Amino acid sequence: MNSKNDRAYVLVEIHPGKEEDFCNEVLSKGWILDSEVERMDFVHGSFDFIITLHGTLKDIDKKIMEIRKSPFVHKTETLICFEMFTWEDISSQFGKQP
Repeated sequence: MNSKNDRAYVLVEIHPGKEEDFCNEVLSKGWILDSEVERMDFVHGSFDFIITLHGTLKDIDKKIMEIRKSPFVHKTETLICFEMFTWEDISSQFGKQP
């Protein structure tokens, strides 16, 4: 897993009341136009933003560290995608289920 097609989701919690400041920072730093940032969604729930990153794991890791340095970020969680397997791959690996 070290290709240009690796993907990660960064769940970002912003300090209360700083969502607009974070958005302004994202725009001013050009993250939306960044080749590693595939998508950024403002969401309701435990986290405020979900940022989808793609590229090499090294590039993704650098972008995550940049996001974490923001003074508006309270905490992050990162989900890294693995290659998807087909059911045929799984059944050939472990044998067919009865």
